Amino acid sequence: MHLHDVVSDLIEFLKDKVLKPPYLMAISGGQGAGKSTLCKALTQGMDAINIKTVTLSLDDFYHSAAIRQTLADSIHPLFRTRGVPGTHDLPLLRHTLSALIEANDQTLTPLPRFSKSQDDRIEQDYWPVFKGRPDVILLEGWCVGAQAHFIAEKPQTDWEHRNDPEGIWKNWSRQQADDYSDIWSLTQALLLLRQQDFETVIDSRWRQEQDNAAESGVWQFKNRDEVAAFCAHYESWTKGLWENLSATADFHICRDSNFIYTYQ
Repeated sequence: MHLHDVVSDLIEFLKDKVLKPPYLMAISGGQGAGKSTLCKALTQGMDAINIKTVTLSLDDFYHSAAIRQTLADSIHPLFRTRGVPGTHDLPLLRHTLSALIEANDQTLTPLPRFSKSQDDRIEQDYWPVFKGRPDVILLEGWCVGAQAHFIAEKPQTDWEHRNDPEGIWKNWSRQQADDYSDIWSLTQALLLLRQQDFETVIDSRWRQEQDNAAESGVWQFKNRDEVAAFCAHYESWTKGLWENLSATADFHICRDSNFIYTYQ
């Protein structure tokens, strides 16, 4: 099955769900799984049948580099790296969601943007603005739906044993996951988009890095090894999400390296 088949199925699912307030669908999946590509194609398909759709990416709500440095200085150095629960600006996400849900036809809602190449939030003057009230909101992100019990308290990987042997970073992130629960509870459907294994996650993220660099001219990572070191921050959470959300997601879809999709 190809991407357009998945999009067609989701349009059939969503077109009868247009309600007031907007229908909120969560899309969870590992780094480079194709969440953004899916959301873009789905938005285009929905717009074509006059269903107004907006995508919020959890990646755009990362804390600024300065705030993450404060977390690194006060809690654990690993918090300098964006990603795990606790490194997102949840008040900003709640504010943006509320603005979209409560919008009228003339409302202008700024949509935050984060530059992965610069590893920092883009100034608000450069954020796009969504006009009106959406019929559907897509909330996508690699840790959408994460809950504390998805990961163990102690280090689970060799990388965690080396970099966080006492579990300080991991446990603080685990505790912070509870603060996301009110946001997850707003979602009315969940799609889990997963890759074959974690090596595929690394490969996908490396491909994504090359695409980002081609667009921006800035390389955050020089090679796949650096990407693997970055993705190691996400491994326990990603595997925990796969294991736990696969049983509860409304749609559980696997994508292989050839971009063939299979319903589970």
